[in-house]
Amino acid sequence: MKRTHWLRENALTIVLSIVLAFFFWAAATEAENPTEERPYPYALPVDVRNVPEEMMAYGAEDVRVRLVLRAPHDLWLVLQKEDIIPYVDLADATIPPEGGDVTLPVHVEFRRRPIQVVQKSPESLTLHVEPIAEAEVPVVVQTEGAPVLGFVARAPIYTPRTVLIRGPRSKVEAAARAVVTVDVTDQRQSVMGDFQPTAVDKNGDPVPYLTLIPEAITVQVPIEQLGNIRDLAVRVVLSGQPAPGYAVTGIEVQPPVVTVIGRRDVVQSISGYLETKPIAIDGAQRPISATAELNVPEGLSVLVTPKVLVKVMIEPLESTFTLQVTPVITGLAAGLTATVRPESAQLVITGPFDRINEIDPATIHLYLDASGLEPGTYTLAPQVVLPEGLRVKEILPQPSFTMIIK
Repeated sequence: MKRTHWLRENALTIVLSIVLAFFFWAAATEAENPTEERPYPYALPVDVRNVPEEMMAYGAEDVRVRLVLRAPHDLWLVLQKEDIIPYVDLADATIPPEGGDVTLPVHVEFRRRPIQVVQKSPESLTLHVEPIAEAEVPVVVQTEGAPVLGFVARAPIYTPRTVLIRGPRSKVEAAARAVVTVDVTDQRQSVMGDFQPTAVDKNGDPVPYLTLIPEAITVQVPIEQLGNIRDLAVRVVLSGQPAPGYAVTGIEVQPPVVTVIGRRDVVQSISGYLETKPIAIDGAQRPISATAELNVPEGLSVLVTPKVLVKVMIEPLESTFTLQVTPVITGLAAGLTATVRPESAQLVITGPFDRINEIDPATIHLYLDASGLEPGTYTLAPQVVLPEGLRVKEILPQPSFTMIIK
């Protein structure tokens, strides 16, 4: 009884204490993690929910919602676009059977809390709602561009010849055909592949919001060469010989193939190449670059240019020279003796033909460096000194030596 009486007399004080405690707790929490109001930096797409069966709603695809939000500081640090979902709900709308335009408020769903929406733009969205329809339309394949000169694109071969279109009734009714465009620009060979069709109206303008079945059309566009035009390889003709000790190691020509045009009988009878006029390489010791004219038979003309750029690669001939040498020991500490196995070796030396012919054996040395080595057995790689321009191809019978130091 006394306890009940005490509670009645002190009820106001107890309530006030609870309110003050909550206030101080909230103030402390706010101080540590203050609530911040700021615009969300990304515009977000709108989700459309509860679309009636056999109907389609469109008009939200390009809409993006801007939001101003209020949330604790810590939540702003981790907030992602996936946590915020603007949406409209067709369950709130009355839609006539024939469809129509529906204006709905934009709602926002959050996957993290607490968050408040301070402002959103737009606040509502108008959707077009229509029954879903289907129709079959013909496929038309068209080409763009042109093959390389001398080639022609023939009529496309494709399958299937019709496609099923599905979508809003007004869009289905507007579609006249499905168009596939194949680029044949600069092609020399037939173009084949699977291409995605686009539904278009009678004016050729694309019709959106439609699904096409199948999604791809298999197309072949034959590319054929005209009878009085032909591609021919370029054959380079050289006159003379490089300097002694040098050889032709390669020929580059640009373009490697030229297109000729002329009388059909001449075009069909000519061999598969055109020769250049001779390029002189007498006494050459380095690569030669030249512009060469083509020998074009009577009755033919070369399209684009009758000249080609030729580069003739000329390099020194390689030769070899074999020399028996005895290793020279260097760096051996005083008081020590060394025995080397094998006692001598054959050096196979390679280099330009003229340098090999002029070689002086006295200028070739093979050294074994014993610097810092104490008594023992060692396997050493030799150091070979050669005249400039020469190199060691091989050391026989082995590329290393055994040195015994005592």
